[in-house]
Amino acid sequence: MYIGYFDEFGHNGAYISRADRRFKTHPVFGIGGFIIPADNIRQLSGAFRRIKEQGLKEEIEAKVISKGEPVEHWEKKGAALLTTQNVKKYREVRNMINRVLNILERLNAQVIFYGQEKPRGTNDETGEDERSRYDHAMNELIKRVNWSLPDDQHHLMILDKQGPTERLEVFVSSAKFMFSHQDADKLLEPPLEVESHLYQTVQCADWVCALIGRISSYKYDPEFKEFEWAIKYFGDRLARASSPCRFRVFGRGSLHRW
Repeated sequence: MYIGYFDEFGHNGAYISRADRRFKTHPVFGIGGFIIPADNIRQLSGAFRRIKEQGLKEEIEAKVISKGEPVEHWEKKGAALLTTQNVKKYREVRNMINRVLNILERLNAQVIFYGQEKPRGTNDETGEDERSRYDHAMNELIKRVNWSLPDDQHHLMILDKQGPTERLEVFVSSAKFMFSHQDADKLLEPPLEVESHLYQTVQCADWVCALIGRISSYKYDPEFKEFEWAIKYFGDRLARASSPCRFRVFGRGSLHRW
């Protein structure tokens, strides 16, 4: 039995360029994270919490302990952690990410993701919308998890709880997909949502997706060249922690790897 923890990377909204006034979010949208044997989940949860609390000790003391709030319910979003300034200025940030990838590999977890470069333009111009992008990415991720699991294993998928209506609609679509497609037969239930501040494992997936998001923005739009550090510091390490079925972001008309 495996459990998968996943989150979005990039953005599922329309994109024109980083300099555009309205459509400047991200050139890619995808869903990623990792699958892990159920027997190893508790160990991962404890290890991630130690990495987070040791590496961000000063921030936790200032923002959490000083206010009398519970440390175990505090989370640091991956997008806020993996800024260019933080990564280049603080070696500890780089060490934290590498320790996370190391522990995932040691506990037989596999990073898996699926993403696709978005056509440039508004939804009206491209004929795509947020729902269709999300639906497609989820179904493709489910297939890649299926391909990554041993034949005799099954899994559940857990994501951070979000507000967008299209995600609930996508989960309904996933329920149909899991019973109609041969490459979804290892999924036991449609994806589940939980409150991320209660789950160290979900927070871990958020950090992984933040890294994938930095890499994919750099690869698919030169306007994001500042994120070259994501490949320089973590590209090879991420590859070693990943499933052979995972390492894919699709560009328009072709298949790409980094």
